[in-house]
Amino acid sequence: MSPSARLVRAAAAAALGLVVLTGTGSTSASWVDRVEREPGTITSGGVSTTSEPSRAELHSRQPVGSRTYASSTGCTPDAGFTECRVITGTIAREALIPGDRVVVIERATLTATGDNLTGTMQMDARGLTSASLSQLSGSATTSTTTTPPSGGPVTGSTATFPVSVASGQGLGTYTVRAAITVPPSRSGTAWGSALTSQQLYDGTVSFTFTQT
Repeated sequence: MSPSARLVRAAAAAALGLVVLTGTGSTSASWVDRVEREPGTITSGGVSTTSEPSRAELHSRQPVGSRTYASSTGCTPDAGFTECRVITGTIAREALIPGDRVVVIERATLTATGDNLTGTMQMDARGLTSASLSQLSGSATTSTTTTPPSGGPVTGSTATFPVSVASGQGLGTYTVRAAITVPPSRSGTAWGSALTSQQLYDGTVSFTFTQT
């Protein structure tokens, strides 16, 4: 096996952090509108976020049928890739090859009641990978896209969306798709065994609701 095609064992794990900024710091909160308003407009309500299980995919550039996977569950490969496997439950047993892409998908649903409630929902995926985690993650490139409940997707490692219960804006499911791509080489030179046993990602994607 040539150095550039050497299998790289990569520990890849992601945690999803869900935070609602309240007095108790919990992920569910009741609130009371105490601002002076016209009689009959004082309301109460609640806010909560719920998450779905994380999903991880391995996208390969290698010729179809030329490598083995611990997962047998297929998915649609991104443009420029030849095969895709859902590796959510098999991450620890998969082998990464330079040039691979791991896609992490996180979803969180924001629900709220109370006509006067407004706020912002922020997504932050900057902690998903970092140069300090390993040489592998420090060399990888990450492209993150967040699709809100309504409206078009937003590209970037952070994104903020307005929320209003009265209009229904910002309520529903947010989907974050982070594509982490390992370069085939280091500035034109083969990786060799430099990536063996290194981690690709081990950070978090956080969703934070802030009442305004």
